[in-house]
Amino acid sequence: MDRVVAAVALSGTLVLAGCGLGDEESPSASPPSTSPPSTSQSKPATSAQAADGTDLSACADGRCEVRVGASGRIPVPRKLGVDSVQVEAVGSDAITIVGRYIGGRQSGYCTGVKCSSVGKGTRFELTLAPDSLSSQNGLSITAVAIDGGMAVLRFAPANR
Repeated sequence: MDRVVAAVALSGTLVLAGCGLGDEESPSASPPSTSPPSTSQSKPATSAQAADGTDLSACADGRCEVRVGASGRIPVPRKLGVDSVQVEAVGSDAITIVGRYIGGRQSGYCTGVKCSSVGKGTRFELTLAPDSLSSQNGLSITAVAIDGGMAVLRFAPANR
């Protein structure tokens, strides 16, 4: 009986050891994956879309949502009391916009996280983080999203 138990134990050990060696030496065995599984939610941050895409001329009527990078010049109607709007810089979490007031009226404010509005003479400078809003004279500017060196901005006439 001792020989039978020893033989069964020995053959089981050899079978288990043989299985392990076969997988490691087999050319068809693939190494375990070290990369995380991909999911549909792991899209790059550059996926933010704008209703008017990158067509900055869509803003000429004062209502648009555009995707813009640094040095983008946005045309706006003069009747809103702003002559020009230009993106000066797009950072990882905020955008800097500069513009010029026209007429005798120069007013502006800013609401939201990491938001500032500074006016000096006929020039204004804004810093907006996503979901921040600024109103300059009759123009409202909202930072919708910022990613990949681009920002999605929404322009509309300001509520007076």
